[in-house]
Amino acid sequence: MASLPVRFIRSRSLVRSGMLLPLLAAASFAHAQEVADAGEAGDTALGEVIVVGKVKTDKTEKSNSYTTSMMSTTTGLELSSRETPQSVSVVMQKQMKDQGISRLSDAMRQTTGINVVQDSTRTRFQSRGFYIDQIEEDGIASQVPGSASNPYRSASTLTDMVVYDHIEVLRGAAGLTQGNGEPGGTINAVRKKPTARLQANAMASAARWDRYRVEGDVSGPLNDSRSVRGRLVMAGEKDRSFKDIVHGDLGVIYGVVDADVGDSALVTAGVVYQRENDMPDPFGVPMGEGRTELNLPRATYLGAAWNDTKTTKLNPFVEFDYYLNDDWKFNAKLNYIDTKSDQMFGALANLGSRFTGVGANGLLPVNNLQQYNNDGKDLGFMARATGKYELLGRKHDLFVTLSASTQKEDSRWRRVTNSTQYNIWGFDHGVIVNPDWNDYSQLNLNATYHNEVKQHGLSLGSRFNFTDAWHLLAGMRYAGVKTSGNSYFTWFNGAADNDYTASRVVNKKKVSPYLGLTWDFSGTSSAYVSWTEIFKPQSSVDASNNVLKPVVGHNAEIGTKSSFLDERLNLSFALFQITQTNRAMTVAGQRYSVPEGKVRSRGFEVELSGEVTPDWNVFAGYTFNRSKFMRTESTTYSYGTNFSKHTPKHMLRAYTSYKLPGELNQWSVGGGFETQSDIDSLGSVPQGGYTIWNANVHYDIDRNFRVSVVGRNLTDKRYYLPQKTRYPGGNNFFGEPRNLMLQVHWKLN
Repeated sequence: MASLPVRFIRSRSLVRSGMLLPLLAAASFAHAQEVADAGEAGDTALGEVIVVGKVKTDKTEKSNSYTTSMMSTTTGLELSSRETPQSVSVVMQKQMKDQGISRLSDAMRQTTGINVVQDSTRTRFQSRGFYIDQIEEDGIASQVPGSASNPYRSASTLTDMVVYDHIEVLRGAAGLTQGNGEPGGTINAVRKKPTARLQANAMASAARWDRYRVEGDVSGPLNDSRSVRGRLVMAGEKDRSFKDIVHGDLGVIYGVVDADVGDSALVTAGVVYQRENDMPDPFGVPMGEGRTELNLPRATYLGAAWNDTKTTKLNPFVEFDYYLNDDWKFNAKLNYIDTKSDQMFGALANLGSRFTGVGANGLLPVNNLQQYNNDGKDLGFMARATGKYELLGRKHDLFVTLSASTQKEDSRWRRVTNSTQYNIWGFDHGVIVNPDWNDYSQLNLNATYHNEVKQHGLSLGSRFNFTDAWHLLAGMRYAGVKTSGNSYFTWFNGAADNDYTASRVVNKKKVSPYLGLTWDFSGTSSAYVSWTEIFKPQSSVDASNNVLKPVVGHNAEIGTKSSFLDERLNLSFALFQITQTNRAMTVAGQRYSVPEGKVRSRGFEVELSGEVTPDWNVFAGYTFNRSKFMRTESTTYSYGTNFSKHTPKHMLRAYTSYKLPGELNQWSVGGGFETQSDIDSLGSVPQGGYTIWNANVHYDIDRNFRVSVVGRNLTDKRYYLPQKTRYPGGNNFFGEPRNLMLQVHWKLN
């Protein structure tokens, strides 16, 4: 067998389609043939033996740990957690399997410092009081669904977790890899890649409320020399909610092939296709008069029976890796995302600021009927060179990254006026009639929107290794952002209209610095201090009608990191301060703004993750965070008040898993909790602190089969999800009640 370069050796409902069965059957046959071929060889040939030491890798699917040895989210350099002068976390494949995680939102609820926020029909993520605007996939950033414009006008959707090997999270400004965005942090989802050895696995699960899911994953060589490798991943899900009549389904297929080109190059090409069908709950439930609890059943759904969202996502990508030598590597990636969504909904809500809650009569009006037809396209490119050079007798690391992207969103919005009041108690979903959306006599509004964001950037930096103990990571990113758009109303207030408005073109450029100093004060521990910036254009104008200068976020951080037990267990502590300046402040009585707003977020984080023993994994992450307005920006946002009311001051997440010893070693048990302090909202609807308890039990039937039971919210805690714009008349979303899930896993050994 030809020897591969060591660097290339890498570790409709699909249920109804029946695609998983032939996939897994083929894997089993191939494995049997491989074993038979080895048996025929007998003693006449010695198989290839590769002897390696401990190799650092960012692949986690074969790991039995809650931590990883390296990641590249901060700079593009492949660094360990100790070498990275910022707070980083990783959600490993083992964690996802232990806890039955299939959604990014659930993964982020198990991550230090990430606040998962319900934003109408979408989920958003916050870090250190700021929204995460961009999510990277294999290092290429794209906008979080709903972050670039009105969330209803966005076609974007998050990819199912079955596609990913692990999730990396950076807290604090991602100034070197993105340059444009909020300073709270970013998320990098790392896709699964083909393996040089044949492997296959499958999973089927059933949970409360008739939730069913299947997954299949097969990977291995596609030729005798193993120079071409492929992987096929599929999942199908039928998902009924705990809310009355709310349901949905999902199907995703992911195929990827990589091939060695000579001894020094690797080409990877893949595609993800995902289809979703959901029933949206846009406004949740109301509160009672005086913002009191109505004690509505958590199954309450105040939407129309015809509410529907259909979304498709096509995501092809290609990558090229070239190894010039043992020190230098070049990588280029091209990523394209085409999404389409059609959404229509009607529901009861009153989001007016003067409404104080539902009275004794139980009446609440319909908040109009709406339809959105959205089309989104996102093209991203990145080229990066990393390597080592010698200066003053020591080797140092260098990175250069060039990136460019274009994001386009087109949306058609139709609205039918309806403010009929209905009683929320025993609400009949069929009373709200689905209109004829093509009948203009029924429409109050018909409009189209177009938004476009173009970005380009150049990052350059070096990790200077002054001594074996002192390291300086210094760099900069030049970034340019251009935004444009228009709206066209052809029907307004029940009459023909011809109102075309082109939004102001905003074209901003800025250089953002990055400095991080690390001191390895022992063989297992380091201390660091870092400073980084990130900017974000804004559309407000000054008295001369010029666009204000960009908002700038500054992240200052100091901390320590330690690795124990041969780098299998990591402990980190960080103190941080984020200031965001140049924020638009409205001038009283005027139509212009001044860039004098300022907010500040301060706090600290502690995280422990990894293996205590080969059979015992732990994760615990605590965050303390306080934020406030440093200047009065409006009548709503005054000096000294909480900048991010819906961010908890205290957040603690913990989970542990343990494989029992001796004769009980077929059993594994796990458990943990998510706890947070009280929060508030713009509508002054509070949520007290709460704790959610979770657990899992695994039983290995044999080397191939495992049965698992996963429990979530075991105490059946009643609570509302964090939401920025909770009001007495709506936008209050219940957290999921107690849920038990049964899983059956199969893997090919």
